[in-house]
Amino acid sequence: MSEKCKVVIIEDEAIMVLDLKNILEHENFDVVGVFSSGEEAVVGVKELNPDVLLVDIMLSGDITGIDTVEKLREDLDVCLIYLSSNSNESSKEQAKGTYPSAFMQKPIDKNLLINTIVFSFNKYKEDKRNREKLQKRYKRSRMQIEELNETTKHLATATLRERDLKKELQKTLDELEESKRIIEKQNKSILDSINYAKRIQKAIIPQLEDIRKDIPITDWMYKSKDVVSGDFPYYFKKGDLIYYAVVDCTGHGVPGAMMSLIGHLILNDVLNDKEIYSPSEVLLKLHEGVVKTLKQDHPENKAADGMDVAICCYNTKTNELEYSAAHRPLYLVRNGEEIIQYKGGKYPVGGNQYAGKNEFPNHKINLLPDDTIYIFSDGYPDQFGGAENLKFGPKRLRRLLEEHADKTVTENIEILSTSFNKWMGNKKQIDDVLLIGMKF
Repeated sequence: MSEKCKVVIIEDEAIMVLDLKNILEHENFDVVGVFSSGEEAVVGVKELNPDVLLVDIMLSGDITGIDTVEKLREDLDVCLIYLSSNSNESSKEQAKGTYPSAFMQKPIDKNLLINTIVFSFNKYKEDKRNREKLQKRYKRSRMQIEELNETTKHLATATLRERDLKKELQKTLDELEESKRIIEKQNKSILDSINYAKRIQKAIIPQLEDIRKDIPITDWMYKSKDVVSGDFPYYFKKGDLIYYAVVDCTGHGVPGAMMSLIGHLILNDVLNDKEIYSPSEVLLKLHEGVVKTLKQDHPENKAADGMDVAICCYNTKTNELEYSAAHRPLYLVRNGEEIIQYKGGKYPVGGNQYAGKNEFPNHKINLLPDDTIYIFSDGYPDQFGGAENLKFGPKRLRRLLEEHADKTVTENIEILSTSFNKWMGNKKQIDDVLLIGMKF
């Protein structure tokens, strides 16, 4: 065997013990203990921490070998092999209840003994590893379910679909509690639900083909960290005005996706109003909507969930673009060489920790022919990687755009995507990534 196996012998026949010990030690097994009675074994075996127990079923004394094993099983997980001579069927049936790996008939054949121990111990280790893997999967799935369940508490009033999802999640929790044996089935159910959430998210966000009908030279890099994303693009046409945005919600995965649903619904509500709002006014109303929806203005609610946003409003008649943002900058590429940066506000959308301070500056840009606009979430510059495992950073992003300012939007998106993947290497993506480029 590749490792020295520790064996304890529980046998009341001295000659049998001597034979067993000689055989095992000759084959490089470590016989760490020998007990002639069940009473002694119950007291002494646990401290020896053996890998394999060789136990005579019909021990003499007040307790049998089976009784001894039943007591040891309370605290000891070990490979068990019974030895028997003329045990009756009743004893064997009782012995099966202690989950032995094998039975061996006396007198013991040397080769059969060694092969039985090796096979049984290897099988025992494999089963133990499988049990541990199953337990880990169970714990991971439980954490995922608890995260999903916690998130739905904040969104109970948002839509009918949210209430239905909460019922499904509660049902999944109940099923998971029934038995760990159905863990694989539950994992499949969870993945199906998340994939369904992905289809919902994909249905509500704009498609490139639709945007290109109004602004033909448009492209993006949209790379989710998980199946569903906390970043989402937004697009809304209102007469001569085209609103488009990059929205980066708190978190990623399912919690981020649920926040994105809230953000999308509130933005639609705001822009469907008859009034015409500047981007800064849209952000202020979005902030008020998030605070109200998540009840963040309640004194006992300390949640700071929200979103960073870069939003533009393009006037197709005047060729003027207005921009406002919570944290996120805008890069303007002009004349195929110049990079002009516009900065967003210092405060996020959502959360009540900056009550009264959530104001967002509004910038007006008179677009020139061939001007290109880039807005993006923080997932790109915040990605760790490179030789020293540092953040990519906004300076590297601007430098890439400067070096390739003469390229088309699509070419630049491909360059940015390739550079991001090269920078990340074999490290994990830490956040959702969304970057949109438009040439006017």
